[in-house]
Amino acid sequence: MQLALSRVTYTHPAAQDPILNNVTVAFPQGWTGLLGDNGCGKSTLAKIACGLIAPDAGTVSNDLFAVYCPQETDEAPHALADFALDFDREARGLRTQLNLTDDMPWRWDELSFGERKKLQIACALWQRPDVLAVDEPTNHLDREARVRLERLLTAFTGIGILVSHDRELLDALVERCASFEPTGPRGEMRIVVRPGGYSAGHMQAERERATAEGERKRAKDELARLAAEREQRSQEAARSDARRSKRGLDPKDRSTRAKIDLAIFTGQDGARGKLLRQMDGRIAAAQSRADAAFVPKRYDGSLFLDAKPSPRKTVLHIPAGRIPCGESELDLPELFVGNTERIGIIGPNGAGKTTLLDHLRALLHLQAEHRDAHALTILDIPQEPSREQRSQILEEVRSLSPTDRGHVFSCVAQLNSEPDRIMEGAATSPGELRKLMIARGLPDAPALIIMDEPTNHLDLHSVEALEQALAQFGGALLLVSHDHAFLRACTSITWEIEAGALKVTQH
Repeated sequence: MQLALSRVTYTHPAAQDPILNNVTVAFPQGWTGLLGDNGCGKSTLAKIACGLIAPDAGTVSNDLFAVYCPQETDEAPHALADFALDFDREARGLRTQLNLTDDMPWRWDELSFGERKKLQIACALWQRPDVLAVDEPTNHLDREARVRLERLLTAFTGIGILVSHDRELLDALVERCASFEPTGPRGEMRIVVRPGGYSAGHMQAERERATAEGERKRAKDELARLAAEREQRSQEAARSDARRSKRGLDPKDRSTRAKIDLAIFTGQDGARGKLLRQMDGRIAAAQSRADAAFVPKRYDGSLFLDAKPSPRKTVLHIPAGRIPCGESELDLPELFVGNTERIGIIGPNGAGKTTLLDHLRALLHLQAEHRDAHALTILDIPQEPSREQRSQILEEVRSLSPTDRGHVFSCVAQLNSEPDRIMEGAATSPGELRKLMIARGLPDAPALIIMDEPTNHLDLHSVEALEQALAQFGGALLLVSHDHAFLRACTSITWEIEAGALKVTQH
């Protein structure tokens, strides 16, 4: 059993250039990791493979039943009601393994994004597809849920396509990685398939890169040597031409004229001109070798957050009390957020982390109404922007002055994405949209940054750049994340929500 895509080309309706151009790739039985930076076309390729999008050109084997799990959890899966009404052994087993309750399918709009993601995966597996494509399946999931998910996906015996930046999951699950990689300086992309998980594929790619760098250096060194030799021979040929010229000779100097005629007849001086023409061919060949040994530019972007702490020593006061949290309540102690405090908020799916952030946003708004001076500038990135928010950020950036828009685009480029493609709108991936929201907010020099699952959807290079920027940020931070390594790098205080209570730890 194999899913084959041959010479597939696809251009998003609002785009000028194709996102996929003449792509050929085969997905055999087992799991294949689909890797690449945000916006390179991974999700588009997965949707085409599952028959959700028809390519502009090329063919896809379409005799297999395929299911696609999207990154976003805005809409409930179409099979959700059928899954909710099924109580056979398999359906009950999926609920148990993913820690889902029977009532969750009927409360989709009330669920956390992590709970929605687990339901999304359960519905997909319940349908027993031949082809299962899962797009960023560990987004929003806590550690326990990730372990449960890995077990379920490992047991899947069909053709699996995993779109993910989660290195641990890729190493544990996939048998091969198909990577989107540039093939030339103009951004042309190809798909390279390597055996093994992320770590094995990454090591192989590094070896290939080292080989290409060595070949490119040798070709450029040879090109420089040939150019110097050509210059030397060009000068010799010019002197030879001068020696062959009879201009300025005394008409009576028959001896010198005879020597020049003899040199021309024997070809002694003309040989240098012939060698010079041969050099041009050798230089062209060396230039071709240097061009063929293309080495993609390494990502070295970094973000600079131009921000100072708020003049107010306390940017947020949280009174003690209880707030509604799903079907229960969350008990909060009295808390203060200092103007340079860096706080990471953790807890299992459904514990109330996003509910807490919503409560803090309401408090910030209320406290702002009672302050006349020192208004607090806030950069607030939600866990999953609504459709209205997505459209709004695109329109905001389009309406900026050329100078301000240039600053935003520079930040987006430092986060490893192409600004022009993002602004096409219809082709904007969730990761690219998150980058645009970050870039739009940075020029305002925020004194407080609030981010809910900031690493969701971002490619690995962008996570590293964001992590470095937030680690150097001088203001206050409130970050919700299941990425504990990210939080360790960016924060010094932990608010942990568990069993309806919040505990504060300094580290």
